[in-house]
Amino acid sequence: MRILLVEDDEITALSLVETLRAHQYIVNLARDGETGLTVAQASDYNLILLDVMLPKLDGITVCQQLREQGYNGSILLLTAKDGMNDRVLGLDAGADDYVVKPFDLPELLARIRALLRRSQESTASVITWENLRFDSTTSKVTHNGKTLHLTPKEFCVLELFLCNPKRIFSRSAILDRLWDFAESPGEETVSSHIYSLRQKLKAAGSIDPIETVHGLGYRLRALASEPSEPIQEASPPPAISPLPEPKSPRQQQAQERLTRSWEKFKPKLADQMMQLEAHLQAILAENQSTENQKIAEQIAHKLVGAVGLFGWQTGADFLRQLENQLQTDNLPPSQLETAIQQIQQLHQKMLTSQTLEQLQPFQEHYHPQSPNPLPLSVPDLPAYSLQEPPLILIVDDDLLLSEQIRMEATILGWRVEVAIDLTVARAMIRKSPPNAIVLDLNFPASQEDGLALLRELTIKLPQIPVLVFTARESLPDRIEVVRLGACAFLHKPIAIPKILQTIADVLNQTHRLHPNRVMAVNHDRSSLSNMTQWLQSRNIEVTPLETTQQFWEVLTTVSPDLLILDWDLPTFSGVELCQVVRHDPQWQTLPILVVTEHTDRNSIQQVFAAGANDFIPKPMVEADLVTRIISRLEGMRTTRS
Repeated sequence: MRILLVEDDEITALSLVETLRAHQYIVNLARDGETGLTVAQASDYNLILLDVMLPKLDGITVCQQLREQGYNGSILLLTAKDGMNDRVLGLDAGADDYVVKPFDLPELLARIRALLRRSQESTASVITWENLRFDSTTSKVTHNGKTLHLTPKEFCVLELFLCNPKRIFSRSAILDRLWDFAESPGEETVSSHIYSLRQKLKAAGSIDPIETVHGLGYRLRALASEPSEPIQEASPPPAISPLPEPKSPRQQQAQERLTRSWEKFKPKLADQMMQLEAHLQAILAENQSTENQKIAEQIAHKLVGAVGLFGWQTGADFLRQLENQLQTDNLPPSQLETAIQQIQQLHQKMLTSQTLEQLQPFQEHYHPQSPNPLPLSVPDLPAYSLQEPPLILIVDDDLLLSEQIRMEATILGWRVEVAIDLTVARAMIRKSPPNAIVLDLNFPASQEDGLALLRELTIKLPQIPVLVFTARESLPDRIEVVRLGACAFLHKPIAIPKILQTIADVLNQTHRLHPNRVMAVNHDRSSLSNMTQWLQSRNIEVTPLETTQQFWEVLTTVSPDLLILDWDLPTFSGVELCQVVRHDPQWQTLPILVVTEHTDRNSIQQVFAAGANDFIPKPMVEADLVTRIISRLEGMRTTRS
C-alpha cells in the first residue's frame, strides 16, 4: 500500500515515516502543501496523510483541490486544532477522517487500516493462493500454517501480485509502485528481491507464485483451476524504440493524453486569464502600479508556454507580446485597454472551445507558416534502446508546462522528474543524477536564475547534458549559455515533439561519446584475448586481468561499468570474487557476469546466490557474449552519475 505523508514538522514527519514503513507501507514525504498537491496529482496513492497547517498551501485547500480534480483515494487530516468547526471544515473539504495532534500511534494506525479497508473493498485483508496465506492486517505470510519471514520489500512485492492477479508489471512499474522516489534504485533491485522471495517460498515448499513473462515483466501465476487470461500490460515497456507510422496506437494515445490534459487544465488556464485581466485593470486604475505590473508579467510568462503547448499559436503570440510590453515602464492607457480587451476575447474563446480542434487546428501548431509543420503527437525518434529508461529532470517553475512534457515523455518510456525551483533541483541532482536536464532561466521568486545552476553543473557535473528551455531570447543570454556548455537553447513556446526530439538527440549523442569500460578476469590467455578482441571491435574498452593478485587494486582504479569473472580462477574462484564485490556498498549495483562450464542447476544457483547478474556458458560464443554484455551496459548507463 502506498501512502503520501504531507507534513512540515520534521520530527513528526520522520517518526511517522519510520512507523509506517515498519508496518510494510510504502511512504513518500512532502514537506509543504504545493509539493504535496503536485506529487498526489502525479502518482497513485492508496491514502494521503495530510497536515492542515502547511507552508505554501494549507491542507484544507489541498484536500479541496484534490477532490475537485477527481481524486477518490482516502484522505486523513492531521492537525493540532480540535474545535468542532475545524473538524466540520476538514470533513466538508472532502477528508475521510480527522485526527487531532498529539495523537496516539496505535489509534492512527487503526484509522489508517480502516480507511484502506474501506477503499479496497474488493480486496480482502486475507488472501490465499495455493497453500500461501497473506494477511495484510497482521503483515503475516504463512505456508501451511508456518510463518515465512519476509523483508518489508519482499512482503510488498508479494502483496502487489496477489492484489493484482490479472496484471503484468514491468520492473520499472514495480519500482514506481514500491520504492520511494528518493531511493532511485536500478531495475536489478527488483530482480534481486523477486529472486530472494522465490528462494524463501521454495525453501518453505511453496510453488513459485510469480510467473516471468519474457519481454514484459512479471505476473501472478494462474492456478490450475483458473481460465487463462489475455496478457495485460501494467505500464508501457521501458525500452525506447522508433515509433510506428503516423496514426499508430501510440500516437493516438499521445493525442488522447493531450486532449485529456486540455480538459483537465482548461479551468486553471481560464482562471489565470482572469487573474491577468484583474492585474491589468489594477495597473490602469492605479496609474502604473509596479507590483501589479510585475505579477501580470509573471502570469503572462507562464501562460505563454502553457497555451503554446496546446497548439494555440494566436494566444501564445499575443501573450508573448504582452509579456514584453509589461517589462517596460509607463505603458500608455490606450495600450492597456487594448490588452484587456484582447485578454477578454482569448478568455471567451477558451471557455467556448469544447475541443482542442476548435481552439486551434492541430496542423497549425506553432509554425503554421512552415511548409512542413511539426506533428502534434510524438515524433519518430532516433533509436535509443535501453533496458533502464533515461531519467530527465525538468527545472521549471511552470508546473503546467512541465506536466505536459512529462506526460508525453512517459509515452516514450522515459522517466521524468520536476523541480520547481533551483534549491529543489540541486537536491534532486545530488540524490539521483539525471541523464539530461531541461532548464528554464527565469525563476521570479528566486534571487538567482537558471544560469547559476548551469555554471555549477559545468564545473561539478559536466557529463550531464543540459538543454536550456526558456522564454528569454537575448543574444547575451544565448552566448552565455553556449559558453557554459549547454547542449541546446530552446525558445518558448515550442512544440512538445520538438522538445522530445532534441532530448533524444542529446541522449543518443551522449550515448555515443562515452565508451563503456569492462574488466575481464580470466586465467586462460587465449579466451581472454578473444574476449578482448570481440568487445574492442564494438567500441568497448577492456581491462584484461589474468591473475587475481591485483584484482581489487585494478577494480578500484579502472572503475568498470561491468565485470566479467571466470569461475575457475586460481587462488580465488570467480564466485568468491563476486561475493567479495557484492559485500562492498560501492559495487553493489555493478553488473557481474560469470563465465563457467558448470551449467548444472546447483552451479547456476550458486552463481546467482553470489550476486551475479548473469552467467555465460563455456565455450564462449562471440554473438552470445557480446549481446549479453551490451544489454547489461545499456541497462546501467542511465544510472551512472
